[in-house]
Amino acid sequence: MYKKTIGSTAAKSAKAGMRTARNVTLASTLVSAMTVLLVGCGGGGSDSPAPATASGPSAEGVYGGTLTGSTLNRDFQMLVLETGEVWALYGAQGGGQFGVAGFIQGSGSSSNGNFTSPDTRDFGFSPAISGSTKASYDATAKTVAGTVTWPSGAVSFNGGPVAGSLYDYNKPAALSTIAGVWSATSVTGERISLNLAASGTLTANSNLGCNFSGTVTPRPSGKNVFNVALTFGTAPCALAGQGASGIALAYPLANGKTQLLMVAVDGTRQYGSAAFATR
Repeated sequence: MYKKTIGSTAAKSAKAGMRTARNVTLASTLVSAMTVLLVGCGGGGSDSPAPATASGPSAEGVYGGTLTGSTLNRDFQMLVLETGEVWALYGAQGGGQFGVAGFIQGSGSSSNGNFTSPDTRDFGFSPAISGSTKASYDATAKTVAGTVTWPSGAVSFNGGPVAGSLYDYNKPAALSTIAGVWSATSVTGERISLNLAASGTLTANSNLGCNFSGTVTPRPSGKNVFNVALTFGTAPCALAGQGASGIALAYPLANGKTQLLMVAVDGTRQYGSAAFATR
C-alpha cells in the first residue's frame, strides 16, 4: 500500500522513504485499529448550538481531540458541515500548529445525537481506503465520541472544542483573513508557496515544480469555511491537467497567528492531499 497525493510526481520519489516508513507503521497500526479524522487545525466549537432539525440539533460544527488505537497519529480535528459532509484531519499538535499527516472525508447524517457516515474514505492512502463512521455528539457542549471502522479494524475518537483557538464556526468566512502569501507544507512534506488574492484567486507552486491554480470562496451557508477548486498544471504534477475540490479553514490562534488548512480530493474520490501553514 503506497501514498499518491495531489502534488508532483517527483515528490513521490523524493519522499518515498518517508511515506513508506509512515505507511508501514500506519498499516501495522491498522491491523488492530485504523487512523482517522477531520478538520480544524485550531478551531473551537461554534459559539451556539447547531440549527435544530426534525430529529434534533445536528452534529454541525468543529471538534478536536484524541484517537485511541493509533500509535502514529494521536490527534484529530474534525468539521461537520451543514450538509452532513465531514472532513477530518489527523496528525499531531505541536510547535504552535497542527501538523497534518492525512485526512478522511465522507457524507453523513445526524439524528437525535447520533452521526453516521457510511462512505468515509481515508486519503492517507493511495488509492483512498473505504470505511464508515458512527458517533454520538452533544450539540450544545460541542463534544463528540465515536468509531471509524475499516475492513481491517477500527479506531475510536473523543473530542470537543479545540483549545488554543479563537475560531468561530458561525462567523461568515472573510477572504481578507487568508489573502496574501502562505508558505505551506503538504502531507508528504512538499513545500508549497500559496498566493491568495483578495478576490479569492489562488496560484501556487511547489519546491518540486508542480504549479497549480484555482479559487477559494466563502461558503454560501455563511459559515466560517471556504470552498476550494483547484486545477493542476503539467507534469511533474501527479494529477497533471486535472482538477480537485475541497475546503479551506483559517483559524486565528491564541498566540496571535493564523493557521490555514486546505484539503482537496479528485473527482473520483481516490486521491487527495492536504496542506497546512501558519503565519
